[in-house]
Amino acid sequence: MKNTALASLVCAMTLCAAGSVSATPYIVNTALSNIGTAFDNVITGAGSTVFTAKVVFGVNVYNYIDKDGNPATVTVTRPDGSTPSFYGNYGSLSGSTWDIGPFSSPSDPIPGFNSGLTFTFSSPVNAFGFEIGDWATCCWLGTRPAAIQSAYGVPAQGSGLWIAFDGGAATLPANALSDFDNPGFVATGRYENFIGAIDSSGFFSKVTFFGDGFGEVLVAGGTLRFASVPKGSVGGVPEPASLSLLGIGVASLVSLRRRKAA
Repeated sequence: MKNTALASLVCAMTLCAAGSVSATPYIVNTALSNIGTAFDNVITGAGSTVFTAKVVFGVNVYNYIDKDGNPATVTVTRPDGSTPSFYGNYGSLSGSTWDIGPFSSPSDPIPGFNSGLTFTFSSPVNAFGFEIGDWATCCWLGTRPAAIQSAYGVPAQGSGLWIAFDGGAATLPANALSDFDNPGFVATGRYENFIGAIDSSGFFSKVTFFGDGFGEVLVAGGTLRFASVPKGSVGGVPEPASLSLLGIGVASLVSLRRRKAA
């Protein structure tokens, strides 16, 4: 009877954890010199290939190879659907760039939203990244609206880089309170970094990216990087609720074992 109860509990714990744990995107924010190690190697280590497209001034559609090995395209727009403006070359970034200097629009759900970029993929991917210039040069002390702080769980101050997948809620994977929060500045003294995301819990067809450091020039582009890794191969952090349930299960399992020993 006790063995049956023990087996049932182990099974319930396994099912509960499997049903409740969800992967969070693996975010890379690194110096340009570290792209190969921090982003590319993660993808190749999962058995996949990184495809690249160098940004060319005036071009808003780029080619890549999708998860099935077929040719596909990504189209770059503003989040409101308008055509983004180009900045040109910036520092040692590897290609041309789009201007994403933050500005406010009445239709912004988050201040700075429509000054960013939306990448729309003709065929889904689950890994994508690009280069950033002029982030964390200044503008750290502006205060985000209280409603935004509450709704998105973000700090009151900082120059932020935001990302959203498939029209979902935006998150703040990078927030600078000094120029030393830019890994490119730490590595080389230049305000140049790379932002990438890998979401092996599924695939996405759209990525929106923007900044809210009002006063920064802020550019994005260089070389775009695409990949499709196998599901569950990268990242995967248990949600707090899952950890709590797993902890309860472990405690109950220990209790049963003690009773059995007694």
